[in-house]
Amino acid sequence: MKNKIFIFSLIATFSFAGCNKDFLDLKPQQSVFTDDMFTDMATTRAAVNGLYSLMQSYSYYGRDAMVIPEVLSDNATRSVKTGNRYTGMNTMTHTATDANVSRMWSQIYRVVTNANNVIANENKVKALITASEQPELAQLIGEAYAVRALAYFDLAKFFSRPLKFSTDGSHLCVPLVLKPITNVTEVVYPARNTAAEVYAQIDADITAALNRLPTTGAVLKNGVEATTLFKVRLNKFSVLALKARIAIFKEDWTTAVTAATEVINSGKYTLFGYSSMLQDFITQNNVESIFEVANNTIDNPGTDSYAYLSSQLGYGEMLGTKQSMNNSTSATTLSTFKGLYESYSATDTRRQFVALGNRNSLGGETNVPLCTKYTNIVTYLENIKVLRLSEMYLSRGEALARLAVLNNDATALTSSLTDVNLIRKSRDTASATKPYLASLATTLPMGAIRATAYVDSIVVERRKEFALEGQRLFDLNRTKTNYVKINAAGNGSSRLIQYTATTSSYYNRTILPIPVSQVQNNPNMVQNPGF
Repeated sequence: MKNKIFIFSLIATFSFAGCNKDFLDLKPQQSVFTDDMFTDMATTRAAVNGLYSLMQSYSYYGRDAMVIPEVLSDNATRSVKTGNRYTGMNTMTHTATDANVSRMWSQIYRVVTNANNVIANENKVKALITASEQPELAQLIGEAYAVRALAYFDLAKFFSRPLKFSTDGSHLCVPLVLKPITNVTEVVYPARNTAAEVYAQIDADITAALNRLPTTGAVLKNGVEATTLFKVRLNKFSVLALKARIAIFKEDWTTAVTAATEVINSGKYTLFGYSSMLQDFITQNNVESIFEVANNTIDNPGTDSYAYLSSQLGYGEMLGTKQSMNNSTSATTLSTFKGLYESYSATDTRRQFVALGNRNSLGGETNVPLCTKYTNIVTYLENIKVLRLSEMYLSRGEALARLAVLNNDATALTSSLTDVNLIRKSRDTASATKPYLASLATTLPMGAIRATAYVDSIVVERRKEFALEGQRLFDLNRTKTNYVKINAAGNGSSRLIQYTATTSSYYNRTILPIPVSQVQNNPNMVQNPGF
């Protein structure tokens, strides 16, 4: 009998307390939500809480969604002392049988499937509850739409080329399944939709979410605003931040500016300063965070977590990249390449997230960049940061720069410089007196090579700001940027450099394959090229 394309989910129901999740005295069922589960506000709350719990899995934001885009890019590599995690991806030889790929596909579609069930029961629950409960119900349904939008956006980034890969977005993306699967005997064989269709659905879900979420950004619980949930539940402003991110990938620069500006002007978030960033970043519900996936001491991925993979007291396998010359690499190849460590100046506080050190493992590397953005394996009180205020400034800065070049708009370029300089001044002690590219404010490079160089420099700034946060590969893909992949962190002759460009044999490996089980069991499924 053929496998279902969407593995029936373990439905976890949780109650949020503060920024943490406490288990209810309910046993998850190995099935999808059914209509009779939605009878009141309590069951709807539990269903929506379950969506965030599914996102916490190590197969999604708990680890894989953060690690894979770094290991496949020029930011990270795997230690020689390893438990065989991300082996194929580290050498860009991953295949359709890779367990990380199948787990991620299944986990994100679990989120989609369960969001579908919440959305489908909106009218049923609305008819069963009191008038005073209606605002919270609207919010919960809005959250489900927002979660589904984020899930499909992630699926599109991992398993498909960017929207602008084809002029009309007609290339294959992922299957859109928008209705609940309520019959456990039902076999679903969806075909892949086009990128244009998937992004249109993402936009529709964002609109549906914003139409339902409280306009103040409040998160309601039991009819009362719960301020402790503001950073760990999707609300108006975190959905606007997501909208800005999606607009950047769509190259919809005007929408990116508008959405990012609304988040910035809300006054609800504050940038880290360079003197406090290291501590501020690891703090739960910190001032800059817009949306986090929550962990607590009893509800976290544990030894499967991103922190355990990074910490030298845990597996310690994930390392940053560092440029080093040896006999196996040419000076020509490396002359245009900077490892993650070298991308920072000595005065940039962000370099400390990849500070040089030694692997805490016999036979491990010495003097290599250790990844320290997530390392708490004692209490696990580190939430995964999905959206931050700095992204709004850099997204708006990029969008304004591109609009400036397109429209020969000097005002837009000056505004772009202001945004980019603000981030650098907040991160680099030297930037306070020496702003980045300040000369462009008076010498506007409209239509010149320098304009292109400035836009490229913003992508570099994004690399430095969001390193180890699961964004680098997607920025490389959407901007069609060539890069060098280092698949070993040591400085010896075994270190191998692979140059990746759109014409190289590694080009297809910058997106993930469709899991082999989905291709074998679904006659309508088409595999990505090269797998």
